[in-house]
Amino acid sequence: MKSLHFKSIYLIFCLSLPLKLHPAVANYYDHKVEGWHWYEDRYQKVEIREQKRNSQVVEHQRKIPESKADKTPNDPLVRLGTFKKEVDRLKAIAILNPTYQNVKAYMVIQKELMDRGTRFAQKWMEVVYTTPKLDYTLRHPTSQAARHVYLDQDRRKMDAQILALSKTYGLFFFYSSRCAYCKQFAPTVKVFSEKYHWEVLPISLDGNVLPEFPHTKVDNGSALALGIQSVPALLAVEPKTGKVIPLSYGMSTHDQIEDRIRVLIMKWGNL
Repeated sequence: MKSLHFKSIYLIFCLSLPLKLHPAVANYYDHKVEGWHWYEDRYQKVEIREQKRNSQVVEHQRKIPESKADKTPNDPLVRLGTFKKEVDRLKAIAILNPTYQNVKAYMVIQKELMDRGTRFAQKWMEVVYTTPKLDYTLRHPTSQAARHVYLDQDRRKMDAQILALSKTYGLFFFYSSRCAYCKQFAPTVKVFSEKYHWEVLPISLDGNVLPEFPHTKVDNGSALALGIQSVPALLAVEPKTGKVIPLSYGMSTHDQIEDRIRVLIMKWGNL
């Protein structure tokens, strides 16, 4: 597991170095129509370029914030940016012209990148190990034994939250006695409701009753009002506010119902 964390941290470092077109390459494409392709008066071209350069300097100074204009070559952001550009430049050269020297030059700087990433990852882990509040595994353990403890605690917490919701929510279970999926799903709904003390209002669309729910109500238009287009359908309903939350359209397992409630709790708090 340590190697997994190490690789993840290493990726954080490496992925901060996106491939960008080197300014020299971009400059070529910006001015590729110049030179022998086009006839230009030598002195006129020099004068125009000088005027353009001066205007660019003024415009550049006008646009760049003072904090950026004052940066020196030793500024960490400048150094990192320069290193990124050099990696990208050598990579581009090696790809476009894969000679022995070009590929070797890129491999050398790539090795330097990997070495820096390794040192960064090692130091990251050192900080994590000596600073408990920064250790993610203390809250989300990765070892098998600790993982079981974490999952057990998480399960008990979720069970308590679902149980608490039973005080304000009930279940609407729409079904048809002619529906094979409804017959298979009914025992799951019954077990879930009994485990978490949720009251169930079973509603039959065809007027017939399933054995798990003998005290069934016959649909009086509520399915249409709630937009129920297929069965089985399980909805969580808060009577006081009339809030309706779909938990399952179609057949689901006990765990799937719990997982959907878990997601809803994470999204909306206590629903």
